[in-house]
Amino acid sequence: ACHAIDSNKVGPAHRGLIGRRVGSLPGYRYSDELARSRLRWTPQTLNLWLEDPEELVAGQRMGFQVDSAQERADLIAYLTTLK
Repeated sequence: ACHAIDSNKVGPAHRGLIGRRVGSLPGYRYSDELARSRLRWTPQTLNLWLEDPEELVAGQRMGFQVDSAQERADLIAYLTTLK
């Protein structure tokens, strides 16, 4: 409900996420903290983000985390297919 592949919703669109600089998708208003981040979305940063977004970028606005390592791996595998 929060994200879509090709359109912004509560969260930004996910197509082309891998390799993109965090907080940089044109047309989406990120928190200042996320927009200032110098991170890039890789499988490793996505795993940290999904595990605990606030730990990765303090002050961000995503209020959801994925506790299961397998579910995180499955989500990351799917996101890497969205070129």
